[in-house]
Amino acid sequence: MSDLFTYLQCKLFGYFAISLLAILLIATAIESLVLNKLLTLPPSTQQQLTELADEASLFIKNNNIKGLAEWEEQQDFTLFILNNDLQSISQREMHPHFIFKLNYLKQLKQPMGDRVRKPLISVPLPPQLTDKLKQEHQGLTLVVQLNPNLHPAQQLSISLWIIRTLVGLAVLLMFTSILSKYLIKPLKHLQSGTQALASGKLDTRIAQHFSTNEPEFYRLATEFDHMAEQVQQSMLNQQRLLRDVSHELRTPLARQVLALHLLEKRLGGSHPKLLSRLAHENTEMSALINTILNFSRLNSAHITLNIKDISANMIRIKALNDIEFEAKAHQTIIWEQPEDELILKTDLGLLSRAIDNVLRNALKYAGEHCTIIITCIKTPAKISFIITDNGPGIDNSELVTVFNPFTRMDDARHSSQGGYGLGLAIVKKSMQLLGGEAIAENLGSGGLKISLSIPQ
Repeated sequence: MSDLFTYLQCKLFGYFAISLLAILLIATAIESLVLNKLLTLPPSTQQQLTELADEASLFIKNNNIKGLAEWEEQQDFTLFILNNDLQSISQREMHPHFIFKLNYLKQLKQPMGDRVRKPLISVPLPPQLTDKLKQEHQGLTLVVQLNPNLHPAQQLSISLWIIRTLVGLAVLLMFTSILSKYLIKPLKHLQSGTQALASGKLDTRIAQHFSTNEPEFYRLATEFDHMAEQVQQSMLNQQRLLRDVSHELRTPLARQVLALHLLEKRLGGSHPKLLSRLAHENTEMSALINTILNFSRLNSAHITLNIKDISANMIRIKALNDIEFEAKAHQTIIWEQPEDELILKTDLGLLSRAIDNVLRNALKYAGEHCTIIITCIKTPAKISFIITDNGPGIDNSELVTVFNPFTRMDDARHSSQGGYGLGLAIVKKSMQLLGGEAIAENLGSGGLKISLSIPQ
């Protein structure tokens, strides 16, 4: 197994190395393709320089060289109108460094370089209109020294980082989709398998979702299936043992009941308390056996549901007819029936047994002076039967385990009041078979609330 995980680590390292290399190569390639475009003057600056060339053309057209010199000095740029010999026609003095940079003139639409300098940009003046001007000022050029704040390299670093970020995100998304196929999808199969197994679906198997091309996950899936098979076999053996023992106990129990009747006739009226005690114990034993058999039957995979349309009022009548007979003098049961008649598509026997078990549980443990309220609530997704009592409730830590088989609470709900810890387990299993759920909560004012919900 350690070799498999070492293989997985190497594969993940390879994925991350390839993704990093791809980001670098793709980002570099894109930068080289768009770098010249990024270093070209923006249209607004090109338009500004072209307008300066047009203004200078007007002075030359009017042969106003003095006005041209004054105009050159008033501009925000350092600029000159040069002839073919690179001499200023306005006779203004040029700085030696400016003269040196004339050897590196840039055209208006040419990239300006990736360093923030003051490049000289050449903008040809429009042809003049008169022959005289053509002869004197043929091939004139506006040479502008670009201000640093207008150099496109000022924004180059921001643009490059945007490119790198977008490329990085795109490559990471691509490799994330690859990793999700290789890692996340198998992990989801494993997660759904563990959830199904935890919910009681012991026949869950997941190896069929994995390929031998993924040895680390395939091995893990086969180990999971082996574990699930062992758990299923163990639970089946336990259920079979409970069922077989319960069936085997019925025969000696029936003989014991017959022996008690014969003993009662032989003894006549003597020892009534002893005979009554033995009869009570027989009844308790018989009830325990029947409960175990019912629970075992619900856990069987061969149970068939009898689903049909049933009114909530029918469930209410059936539940109250049974439970009100068992209620004591100061125990009150209130069923709050909704105004609109509700029709449920469910198994009447399973749902009625679940409600009956919760009500019996409340009568036993909520106290001799208690009120039990049943409320039926309909939502777009489900129909819920909310059963609350004003008893002592149970510890919050025991709310999850209260539905486990053979669970008894240590405080108010203890075994001296009767029961074998299977009533609520039968409730939970019945609701699962109906596609619903059973949830226990403590009320803030005291008492227990159990919600039985089935889907619409």
